[in-house]
Amino acid sequence: MAFRRGFKSQCERRSVEIRKDLGLRPFEPLSAFSLSRHIGVTVWATSEIEGLTEADLRNLTSDDQDSWSAMTIRMQSKHLIVYRDVPSAPRINSVVMHEISHITLGHEMAEACLLEDGSLVPRNFDQEQEDEADWLAGTLLLPRPALLRVRSSGMTTEKALSQYGVSNEMYQWRIRMTGVDYQLGRK
Repeated sequence: MAFRRGFKSQCERRSVEIRKDLGLRPFEPLSAFSLSRHIGVTVWATSEIEGLTEADLRNLTSDDQDSWSAMTIRMQSKHLIVYRDVPSAPRINSVVMHEISHITLGHEMAEACLLEDGSLVPRNFDQEQEDEADWLAGTLLLPRPALLRVRSSGMTTEKALSQYGVSNEMYQWRIRMTGVDYQLGRK
């Protein structure tokens, strides 16, 4: 994943600025739902969509984990994020933050199409935009100041996961990508 020059630093600065706008310190947790309210984005779970037939709901909530996690719908100047109901709160937090990142970065919206088997797939997939949204979402959920504080304080992984509302995979990925353990001299 190669980003344009300065993109990662821009994401770190943006994360701190957003927290400041919300009255949070740079290391404090930020949930996707708090940020969505702050920027005026509506977020719905599939179970909150009224008027769906049972067949449509079944297609949207199938057990196929590779199908889709969340999508953003733009209606004029407003955005609606719809996410699949899953039992993992950290997963929901992550996929909603990913969609917020697309909005924040001003990405072009993908067009979706429904296949004959009921799978929902993007028609115009852009890997670069997906990578950028992944990076910004990770930075918003676990910015460098938070990781430095967690790792230098000796906070347990379990407590960090709970406090920041992230999965262990996201936590480990951000530690590797930021190099905070190297910075703190840990092995």
